[in-house]
Amino acid sequence: MAIRNIFLVLLGGCSFGILSTFVKLAYGYGFSLADVTSAQAYFGAVLLWMLLMIYRLCRPKSRQGHAVASKDTTPTSTALRLILTGMASGCISISYYKCVEVMPASIAIILLMQYTWISIVLERLLFKISITPRKWLFVSIVLVGTILGSGLIGNNGHIQFSIASIGFGLMAGFFYAVFVLASGYVGNALPAIVKSSWIILGVVLIIMAVFPPFAKIRELIDTRTLSIYLMDLLPIGLLLAFFGMVLPPLLFAYAIPKVGVALSSILGSVELPTAALCAYLILNEPISVWQLLGILIILCAIILIHIRPEPKYKTGEIRRKATPTQF
Repeated sequence: MAIRNIFLVLLGGCSFGILSTFVKLAYGYGFSLADVTSAQAYFGAVLLWMLLMIYRLCRPKSRQGHAVASKDTTPTSTALRLILTGMASGCISISYYKCVEVMPASIAIILLMQYTWISIVLERLLFKISITPRKWLFVSIVLVGTILGSGLIGNNGHIQFSIASIGFGLMAGFFYAVFVLASGYVGNALPAIVKSSWIILGVVLIIMAVFPPFAKIRELIDTRTLSIYLMDLLPIGLLLAFFGMVLPPLLFAYAIPKVGVALSSILGSVELPTAALCAYLILNEPISVWQLLGILIILCAIILIHIRPEPKYKTGEIRRKATPTQF
């Protein structure tokens, strides 16, 4: 296994991890939830669709000068499923960034990481995959780590919570689980750039539905502040778009098939310490020893659930490969 592919998965996880810090900085500059989610979606769509155009222009030509047919032709049913997958991704941004409005970034990421056990529940409900004792143990360890990582212990009441922000954080975890499951089953035969372009279309559609841009654009045009607004939003919008909508999907789509889903899930959990470290270094958010212990417990649980025990074979028995759902 190439070290390069492992590095690409780690890089994708780190990219997701720094988003909450960028969003906190954007809120500090006076931008709203609608601003940051819209900027991430629209700038991300522009960047991805530009890459898609370059990809199509650079396809090899036949001797007659026509583009060689490739696997990037998307059936209508697959395109619709990818758009719905993108809508789930857009719901992650809305609910997660709403949580970050009130909750410290180092705690919001812990709520988001609850997708790990939520995905197990969804697998049971949707695909009838049994929840083994190993999985129940994993869920219990994650919940213990969540309590420690939440700051309820050891901060003497300095951490401010609200039921609504906790709800938005858990909602982000739910949509993250939906997105992970959907992206694992839909459009895997397509090139990474084609699949990502359909997904970003779904993100744009859900963001436009929740935060219609037309009224704000008309207001900015009437007050002649549209250019000022776009110039102010451009830096943070490009950062959110690149690290949230462009880089990780392309890296994961390229490297995960080569690394494997189990190891990729372990490597992708680097998102959790990355978010906590960025919040501590850039936002000066306090992190107690108990929170660090909670983060460590969650990381250990994610590693343990993806390390499959070596099966015991009787003499002469033919070995069979374990399916991805055998824990």
